[in-house]
Amino acid sequence: MDNRHIYSARYLLPMHAAPLEDAALQVCGDRIVAVGRRLDLLRQSPDLPHTNFGDAILLPPLVNAHTHLELTDFPLWAADHPAPAVTADFVDWILRVISVKRQVDAAQMATSLRHGLTQLLRTGTGVVADILSQPGLATEYANSPLLGRVDLELIGRGQIAQAPVMARAQTWLQTAGEGEGRLQRGLSPHAPYTVDSDLLTTIADYAQRRRAALTLHLAESAAEVELLHQASGPLVDRLYSTVGWTTPEPVGSAVDYLQAAEALRASTLLVHGVQLSADEIRRIAVAGASLVLCPRSNQMLKVGMAPVKALVCQGVNLCLGTDSLASNQSLSLWDELEAALALYAPTLSAVDLLRMATMNGARALQLSAEVGTLEPGKGAHFQLLRPETLPAVNDLAAFLCRGERGAEVAHLFLHGVDVLKEQNR
Repeated sequence: MDNRHIYSARYLLPMHAAPLEDAALQVCGDRIVAVGRRLDLLRQSPDLPHTNFGDAILLPPLVNAHTHLELTDFPLWAADHPAPAVTADFVDWILRVISVKRQVDAAQMATSLRHGLTQLLRTGTGVVADILSQPGLATEYANSPLLGRVDLELIGRGQIAQAPVMARAQTWLQTAGEGEGRLQRGLSPHAPYTVDSDLLTTIADYAQRRRAALTLHLAESAAEVELLHQASGPLVDRLYSTVGWTTPEPVGSAVDYLQAAEALRASTLLVHGVQLSADEIRRIAVAGASLVLCPRSNQMLKVGMAPVKALVCQGVNLCLGTDSLASNQSLSLWDELEAALALYAPTLSAVDLLRMATMNGARALQLSAEVGTLEPGKGAHFQLLRPETLPAVNDLAAFLCRGERGAEVAHLFLHGVDVLKEQNR
């Protein structure tokens, strides 16, 4: 049976090269075998079935490089459990998340995760790096066509935490493939303020032996910087006293903390990076680690803005994530692109941001050979937008960095299958 097909549209964005007009891609099963001008591909293979989408845009699926899908329904849960006071700062927000999550059962969490998976696909996201706190929810990914990774969240401080945390990590990696569908498994030692240096060292060593990647929230807030440098501040005064942790010793900068534990590697995915110094950025670049920017979450939590100019100058691989709906209003990467363009231009152009949301994200998740660009040899992963009107080709990048594009995703092909069509059956 011949499973080849040609798909064409007014515009095609390969992402690694300039946009093509009146262009097409040829698919054979779950692989892309040719990309080029529509007439050229039709001339070379005149007998193949051909779908012409007309005035539409073909481009790679988006990569949400950081989220917590289990918290998709957080706004609903929070509404059922009113806060005792207005959230004033980052630590108040953490305490609020802890309080609300403690009142949610496993069934609600599972439903929330499913809602998140659906929202990603509907807005053209085909690759995700998700953080999961409840390993029992892994089966919720079983039927998802998404590519990417699920990292188990690990939290603990003090010697007493070592054994139970490592037991969770070992079970998670040793049972990989038992429920999470096409997604790989990794580990997420949560952050410098929730995982002490000794435990991070143990986790990083185990991950390296298992060839598993790491994700860490890093340098997100001024409170974290104060904790690491001075072992004081609101995290000690309010979070540590609430959960029963003792005051730690100063460890220096966030990157000092990572390097001391030998956790700063090319496979390490860092998230936020709002408070990074120039020296820390240099060391991240030298290590080859990637950094996920979450501009809307940073704005909502009022923690500041990532130093994008220094990050770009040092050549750090930057990608985009929405974080969770506990600190954002949607899981649409199109909304994130619009916010990022408003905040980061002119340092980052619309073209830069689109690459961050596609090919850079794929690189960060070690999936560049499979997804992120439209070119022969890659998987048959692409999406199609049907806007009411189309811009000139030179205006296409800015046109795409708009939240409204999320409602215009008409088709999302993953592994050669239109998953939105399958989802609606």
